[in-house]
Amino acid sequence: MFKLETRSILEITGPDRKKFLQGLITNDVNKATEKNLIYSAMLNAQGRFLYDFFIFEIGEKLILDCDALRRDEIFQKLNFYKLRTKVEIKKNDEMEVYQSSVVGHQPSVDVHSFPDPRNSKLGNRIYAPTSQLTTYDLRLTTYDFTRISLKIPENEQDLTYEKSFILEFGFDDLSAVDYQKGCYVGQELTARTHHTGQIRKKIFHIKISDSEAIQKNTEISCEGKSVGLVLSSIFHNSELHALALLKLPEAGDFGNLEVENKKIFIID
Repeated sequence: MFKLETRSILEITGPDRKKFLQGLITNDVNKATEKNLIYSAMLNAQGRFLYDFFIFEIGEKLILDCDALRRDEIFQKLNFYKLRTKVEIKKNDEMEVYQSSVVGHQPSVDVHSFPDPRNSKLGNRIYAPTSQLTTYDLRLTTYDFTRISLKIPENEQDLTYEKSFILEFGFDDLSAVDYQKGCYVGQELTARTHHTGQIRKKIFHIKISDSEAIQKNTEISCEGKSVGLVLSSIFHNSELHALALLKLPEAGDFGNLEVENKKIFIID
């Protein structure tokens, strides 16, 4: 089990909590229960990525697992949208987030454990009182390689705030979007893109030959033309693996891809 230092907790209470959040996120908040964790995103009015969340319920509270660096901003944004709805939004510093390779890990009644809703191969996502859990069976590098190999992007490690379109990053495949729910901020473009199938870019798992670390958003080229970007990356068995956002070629063949004069191999 590994503590995810990059995540923090917000909680929403009040009789209007689900109605309030339903109008802001891409998934159906009614699916979030004490036994079910959901994954979702929040978009701006132009349908571009703002934040991602994991959400579940404890009694009369909705628990939001969000990016730690954005928590204060998310707190302010949610309060801005609150208006006259009967909700209260609080920061929760008494709960920590862990990821475990062991599915079904439930060490005590104070710990909430769920299969990762993005892909069960990631194991369980665990929520526990501060500093209660101390044993580890998973390293961060293992977790990052697993999610990259599964083509799972993660917040601003891969997406770009107020620029990225979540469908290009496979959020459909991560069970993060519900097309049957009501309206939410940014829905129009997301729904239109889904129904027309007009997705011009897609993420891939790539391997970069003989490479040192590469920064996020470094350009990928093909025959001198820019065709995409390197996203998050990790060394595994002395090889650099990464997610890449690539423009889909009309001919169906990418040709010879390079980044910083290093050859790229598409794994999946």
